[in-house]
Amino acid sequence: MFRSVLMLAATLSLSASAAEPAASDKHFVFRDPNSRDTVMFVLDAPLEVINGLSNQVTGRVDVQGQKASGRFQVPVKSIKTGNETRDGHLQNDRWLDAAKHPDIVFEFKDVALPAPLANAKPVVLKTKGTFTIHGITREEPVEVTATYLQETAETKNRAAGELLRVRAKFQIPLEAYGIQRTEALLLKVGERAEVTVDAWGSTQFKP
Repeated sequence: MFRSVLMLAATLSLSASAAEPAASDKHFVFRDPNSRDTVMFVLDAPLEVINGLSNQVTGRVDVQGQKASGRFQVPVKSIKTGNETRDGHLQNDRWLDAAKHPDIVFEFKDVALPAPLANAKPVVLKTKGTFTIHGITREEPVEVTATYLQETAETKNRAAGELLRVRAKFQIPLEAYGIQRTEALLLKVGERAEVTVDAWGSTQFKP
């Protein structure tokens, strides 16, 4: 009887060790060579809706146990709105001032994950991160969905290595970052930019 119990315990132990492991102490670089990552924003105002898009997202996320830290940046000059004149306005010194402040940066540190990253199981969290826009740094709330994917023949169609897909959404209050809406633009540019991000990192991408 005792021997049977030991054999059962050993079998259960082997089964547990063969179970799919959670991601731990992983380092993901975001630098898609095919520029498929997206940052999109919407400025919704009474007279006009402005949509902006950039596919130049770079960064890094480090996962250690159930905590994550990371940094992302987007070049201001990579943001396109579908109108070259408007793009020029976006980059000038009254708006994002690409000459003095070439990148928009988002950073977070030691964010507690609600659950360990496990293969193909999205982790959703509401947290805060630090944004640097137009030379001003502020903390803002952000909602993030992170999905870890172990390398398979299917995931290699996206990129080699273990992958981390990060989707996020947040709002940016324009005037808080020194972006002044002139009187002529009050009805054309909303008070806040609604921003969404969809980016993929890999353990195999080069920094």
